[in-house]
Amino acid sequence: MTGTSRRRFLQYGVAAGAEGGMWDRPVRMSQLVLTPAERADVIVDFRGLEGRTLIVHNSTPAAPVSTPAPPLPTVMQIRVGTSVTAKGPSGIPGELPGQRADLRRPDATKYITLNEIAAETAGWWLNLNAAHFGKAPEYPRAGTVEDWVFVNTTMDTHPMHTHLFTHQVIGRVPFDTEAYQKAHGGPDGVPGGINPAPFATGPMLPPTPDERGFKDTSKVNPGYYTIVRARIDLPRGVRAPQSYVYHCHIVEHEDNDMMQSFIVLP
Repeated sequence: MTGTSRRRFLQYGVAAGAEGGMWDRPVRMSQLVLTPAERADVIVDFRGLEGRTLIVHNSTPAAPVSTPAPPLPTVMQIRVGTSVTAKGPSGIPGELPGQRADLRRPDATKYITLNEIAAETAGWWLNLNAAHFGKAPEYPRAGTVEDWVFVNTTMDTHPMHTHLFTHQVIGRVPFDTEAYQKAHGGPDGVPGGINPAPFATGPMLPPTPDERGFKDTSKVNPGYYTIVRARIDLPRGVRAPQSYVYHCHIVEHEDNDMMQSFIVLP
């Protein structure tokens, strides 16, 4: 999973925003894990580091994030100067001009399964809802708030990306993947629409600090189902019905059918 980064220089700064823009306040972090298509706004305070050279490192992330990619020890070098040519902010702000993700309770919940069939064979196939692209669309209604529950039955972390709307991460729940697959799986995996809650093995874990705001790509880790919440708003002047897609943002996966459509209804 190229792009997953542990940025050690964050000990000097804070995360301040994600794909959906700035947050309402910065959050101090010691590391930041990014999967393909995830973005982060970072504010770094270089005071007291004059003349130093800092290295941005990329290392294998800790569980429950799972990636087959090798670490890339050195990503970028930052050379801190010894003089200031233009005066900047006096320090890291306590507040930011963005907003905290705080959507109302959902009008509907959709259960979306992530399946991997015949891994490491000529018949390898990844899919959503045990179906080829476009064969199992979702049908949200314009103006509603929905929870989408991504149920990961695979061994990898998948960065799930939603077109049209941004979403907030509600949390992640560990579950018995094997029992869920045994109860509901078929030759192409587990179909969509099946609530994994009866197979939960623990309480819901809250979002990580870097998931404070709105996102368009979220980590869906193995052994968990991940709940995201979104308002399904169409652009101004655009009338329903309209078709969009959502998919895993690992290129080999989205190209291998881990992508589905959704059609926004009036």
